[in-house]
Amino acid sequence: VVTVVVLPVLVIVFAMSAGISHGLRLESPAAAPPGPPLAPGELACPLPGSYLTQPFGPSELPGEPATFGYAHFHTGVDLGAPQGAAIRAAEAGEVLQAAAQTNSLGFLVGYGNLVRVQANSGRVDYYGHMVEFAVQRGDLVQPGQVIGYVGSTGYSTGPHLHFEVREGGVPIDPAPYMRPC
Repeated sequence: VVTVVVLPVLVIVFAMSAGISHGLRLESPAAAPPGPPLAPGELACPLPGSYLTQPFGPSELPGEPATFGYAHFHTGVDLGAPQGAAIRAAEAGEVLQAAAQTNSLGFLVGYGNLVRVQANSGRVDYYGHMVEFAVQRGDLVQPGQVIGYVGSTGYSTGPHLHFEVREGGVPIDPAPYMRPC
């Protein structure tokens, strides 16, 4: 029974955790975002050249099932891009966290490799599912500065950036404030 059931499951779990935690970084210039300076409250696109794969709000996607009769609520926007693409700060602030979210077994969960930035605007910006960090806790960042690289860590189905903005601890839709990607 161990050979037929347990061993294959352990091999799959190990392979997924190893594959999800490592990736190929694509080099990108560290230039500032194109265009004029950001207006107050405006966000730079954190992943130029990306495309929206999931919007903010209620979700009926498989893998995000309804709970107690309520649709899963997606608390940010997902931006698809190739593994290793440079993720840039959407606004100026201080890095609160650049760390992996892991469970008691050490496996990446939730946002996976996550950077949180306390923005000068008072908001907190979340950048999830990274394959690699380019900043660390306490760093000061400017809009357009590379802070990490696209991955598929944590609860993720493929390479993308989960970008979330919170005001007073409450997620808000970043799309109306964001420059086009």
